[in-house]
Amino acid sequence: MASHSNKHIRQAIQYAESLGWRFEKASSRAHIFGELLCPFGARGGCIVRIFSTPRVPENHASRIRREVELCPHVAEEEGE
Repeated sequence: MASHSNKHIRQAIQYAESLGWRFEKASSRAHIFGELLCPFGARGGCIVRIFSTPRVPENHASRIRREVELCPHVAEEEGE
């Protein structure tokens, strides 16, 4: 469970996790908060980077949701 300081980004991460995405928190020395990895789980899978302090958190949360919804690997798994 990600504990981002912004509620919109926290909700976007929870949304991605509910669809099978995996969240990996970055180290304390990184410039990003963490990454979301798509359920494909192999090399070439989708990665969404989560910023620690985006300029407009609501827009960043929308971008996270949009990238999760547009992941081609989830559509491939549903079709099989």
